[in-house]
Amino acid sequence: LTDLPGELLELILCCDVLGAVDIGRVSCTCRRLREVCQPRGKVWRERFRLRWPSLLKYYSHTDGVSWLEEYKARHDAGLEAQKIVDSFSRRFFAEHVPCDGFSDIEALGCPSHFFEDELMCILNTEGG
Repeated sequence: LTDLPGELLELILCCDVLGAVDIGRVSCTCRRLREVCQPRGKVWRERFRLRWPSLLKYYSHTDGVSWLEEYKARHDAGLEAQKIVDSFSRRFFAEHVPCDGFSDIEALGCPSHFFEDELMCILNTEGG
């Protein structure tokens, strides 16, 4: 596998049947595969694009984006958003809506479009 040209390795690793965990494990096997799976490279950009295609509009092709870090940040934002949404029924279906009800969303510390995207994913899966 490591004897294959870099472009071919990238094509294989960008395959949509592989997940982020698979890419992480492959990159841990040797220096050659770690270099192909570099955080700012094509493999992690494609993983991000496959998972959250609507978010690419927020990035410029000239930006030196660490796609691995963006993937992690969006994934973590999604987990936090899920927790917040799961708590809504307990907090908001009472007689009184607290004034600070959305403060935990504001405190996430992630780009707002990550949270918006997760809410859209939740709405689309709940409705379908």
